[in-house]
Amino acid sequence: MSINDQRDIDKELADALARAKAGVDLAMIELPDIVVFPRLIPAMPATARKARSTGILLGRPGPRFVKRGHHVRYRLSDVYAWLESSESYSSTAEASMRSATSIAS
Repeated sequence: MSINDQRDIDKELADALARAKAGVDLAMIELPDIVVFPRLIPAMPATARKARSTGILLGRPGPRFVKRGHHVRYRLSDVYAWLESSESYSSTAEASMRSATSIAS
């Protein structure tokens, strides 16, 4: 990917976030996977494509997406909802304890 392509992607994300800040409904802002991954969700676009087939991304159900013809788009509201639904921890020890507890259950 060229530097110009990366700049275009960064500009598209900046424009989307500016529209969100201006009060546009997040469900009305749609982004292609190359903008969402890895800039908003820490996974590569190829991982996202696989997750759309399996339904699992990073060990849990993937974010919702919409199809526009042959193109896949992610609504900013769905990306934020997916990020907010993940568990957060105050330390790696806490994360390890919760993971061990969920496996034992």
